[in-house]
Amino acid sequence: MEVDKSAEEQLLLVEQARATAQALADQLTTLVHDLQLANTTLEKTVDSQQQEIQQVQLMLDQAHRDIKMQYLGAVKSFSKLMELRSPLLVAHGLRVAELARLIAKEMHCGDDALQDIYVAGLLHDIGKLGLKDDTLFKPLVSLDGESRVALMKHPMKGQWAFQGLLEMTRVAAIIRHHHERYDGQGFPDGLAEQSIPLGARILAVSEDYDELQMGWLAAKEFDDQQAQAFLVGAAGKRYDPAVIAVLPAALEKLRAAEKAHEKILHGEDLYEGLTLSRDFVGPDGFMWLSKDHVVTRHFIDRVREGELQHGVSLKIYTVKTANSRNAPSASKGTAQPAQQTGHVAL
Repeated sequence: MEVDKSAEEQLLLVEQARATAQALADQLTTLVHDLQLANTTLEKTVDSQQQEIQQVQLMLDQAHRDIKMQYLGAVKSFSKLMELRSPLLVAHGLRVAELARLIAKEMHCGDDALQDIYVAGLLHDIGKLGLKDDTLFKPLVSLDGESRVALMKHPMKGQWAFQGLLEMTRVAAIIRHHHERYDGQGFPDGLAEQSIPLGARILAVSEDYDELQMGWLAAKEFDDQQAQAFLVGAAGKRYDPAVIAVLPAALEKLRAAEKAHEKILHGEDLYEGLTLSRDFVGPDGFMWLSKDHVVTRHFIDRVREGELQHGVSLKIYTVKTANSRNAPSASKGTAQPAQQTGHVAL
């Protein structure tokens, strides 16, 4: 009897344990199911939020593009105003802007700074729109009285032209200070050294390089080598030595860049009848063909042979013609597009 009772008790305990285990299993199953539902709901919520974030980002991107287009539209409008006053102002601005951009790149400026400096270069003389013709392009040292004062005010007038345009704030500051000197003897505020915005220190060098050659800064016109020597000699006085230090590299790239009337071609692109826009010096150091001479079959063969021997792609500066892009080559059906110069498009 006692044995039977003990067995029954053990069976009862086993059944209770099974029942408890089943109850726990059911609870765990229910918990897992609830967690799965919660996870599914969370995933749907996250997906919905991500879609909303993507929509907001798309709207922000579009707004940024719209603002940029408005900004560039304003730049073009101001440039057209300057062209109405004098095409020389626009041509000067383009040259100054490109050299300033190259200097800024050599100084490792960021993309935003590069754009600000380039735009400031294009528009730095907008304050000259109201100057008299006999003042517009004369050196400051040759002026006196009202004419001298009027010319010295043009950086401030340039800044005032952009008041109210938030996107132009940094550009306006560069324009205001592009006639400051590193030694503090410039205008309009007599700033010195690092207190002058970097963009203005760069623009001062770029502008004076061009104005020296135009005869707008000194009593005579300088050639490019004389202008560079003048700038180097004034480092630490008129100009920031750090800017002057990278000037040779920037000028080298500027001189190598394709000009508006030019097309840079390589051996495989050449065809007879092209005209050189610059002297061509071969890899051996000797002039192979001078400026304004016509490309011949002998010259083409020599260039291609030189490229094979030296393992380089030679640059030949040619006069751009209406059909230069698609003119036939001796080795190909069409000439290949020349390398781009990296000019900022506005």
